[in-house]
Amino acid sequence: MMVVLSALLMIALVVFTIAAGSNTNLVNVQDSISAKSDAYALSAVLNYVYLAGDGASYSFTTRNMQEGENITISGFSVSVDRGRTSQSAPILDGKVNASSPGMGHMLVTNNRGEIDIGK
Repeated sequence: MMVVLSALLMIALVVFTIAAGSNTNLVNVQDSISAKSDAYALSAVLNYVYLAGDGASYSFTTRNMQEGENITISGFSVSVDRGRTSQSAPILDGKVNASSPGMGHMLVTNNRGEIDIGK
């Protein structure tokens, strides 16, 4: 009886360990997909305003960003750090006046070829 109970307990422990590891991987994949979605959303807005020309503007609100998420714009890319993952998306022009736009509502404007991000 004790041998059977010990074997069942070991099997339950192995199953629990595998399930816990799978759950951690799922959370990491979800964070990666959300970060990529946020990076490409902001990249699309910046590219749209750049291509629309001088005076163009776009009102943009980040939707699924979390408190610990960080957006940085450097060179020709938008990077989003979320949890343990980082994703980036390309932009057409590196002349953006904000290196870290933050969360919430922002107004993106093309001011003579330079992209301004304001609240």
